[in-house]
Amino acid sequence: MPSLSAIFAHPDDETFSIAGTVASLTRRGVECSLFCATDGDAGRASGMAVGSREELGRVRRAELGEAARVLGFAPVVTPGYADGALGAADQDALVGDVVRFLRERRPDVVVTFGPEGAPNLHRDHRAISRAATAAFFLAALPTAYAEQIAAGGLAPHAARRLLYVTWAPPAPGGSGPYGVPAAIRVNVSAWLDAKRAAFEAHRTQHDHRPEFERLGLVSEEWFALASGMPFSDEAADLFAGL
Repeated sequence: MPSLSAIFAHPDDETFSIAGTVASLTRRGVECSLFCATDGDAGRASGMAVGSREELGRVRRAELGEAARVLGFAPVVTPGYADGALGAADQDALVGDVVRFLRERRPDVVVTFGPEGAPNLHRDHRAISRAATAAFFLAALPTAYAEQIAAGGLAPHAARRLLYVTWAPPAPGGSGPYGVPAAIRVNVSAWLDAKRAAFEAHRTQHDHRPEFERLGLVSEEWFALASGMPFSDEAADLFAGL
């Protein structure tokens, strides 16, 4: 079976962006793993009684675990970088953590945000895109983070595709951010109930329901090809042609 690894910044990023695709893959036995860089402790609590950032982080990690079970993500890695300040983190350490994750999981396909930072242009989304892109290439090099190989028992790993989450461009005369042009559109209309259930698991984020229903509950999830084998015009699967 092929495998996929998703690399995102916050709990709920996986649900807004690729939940339908992941639900469709895991139901047929494809391993989908998730690296979530922060605990989301700088986000909203949607009216829930939360006494501190630390408590919100614990709550959001638990919500992420519940959403991951709905979608079939396993394992879920949460290193706990500072929410809202991912770009200010030690970038060498962040990239190294993603490299380790890719060498451990050894996916065929890696998915992350594009360099623009998703439709909300979030600075953490831009930071995780840079880190994941660097790690995609560095994970294959025996001289990059060589201590993981020498002392950690890992081996270099070259994933076969790097994909960015993207979306439809604004309509003529409209406004809104552009994403990297799509290379493949995955029909997820049969998996919207799973995507909705994953969103419900993120109870602290229910203030975002209007955005989720407008941007997330769509019949297709779009992906741009950042590196790897191109898709044919008929491709309907992230592993097509591999």
